[in-house]
Amino acid sequence: MILHYQPEKCTGCHLCELACSGYKEGVFNPALARLQVSSGYKGDNLVNEARLCEKCFQCAGACPSGAIVSNQGRLSLITDDCVQCGACIEVCPTAVLQPDGRGFPLLCDYCQGDPYCVKWCPHGALSLREVE
Repeated sequence: MILHYQPEKCTGCHLCELACSGYKEGVFNPALARLQVSSGYKGDNLVNEARLCEKCFQCAGACPSGAIVSNQGRLSLITDDCVQCGACIEVCPTAVLQPDGRGFPLLCDYCQGDPYCVKWCPHGALSLREVE
């Protein structure tokens, strides 16, 4: 399963980021979300873009301590094993992987199959899809 983003449906409201950070971190802080939406105007047109985890697992491969693991296609972090080196963050091809305030990477696990970003997107710009 991967997150699918449809920019033509996105209004740039950032509710997905707030839902993610609220559910995962207990605070409404877009900087702590596991996805990032940027909005801006090009001429008269609003242009929205999203950075999402594509489940390429490069972060897990780059982790020198094996702290990032894949379980049934979902990433998880074993914090006791994480050395907070940032190697996972450096290799993320979408640059969505960021550290939390303690130096641990904020991994997207799709909220164990029921992603809050998808649930709270009022325009259906996000969906969870099977990988082809």
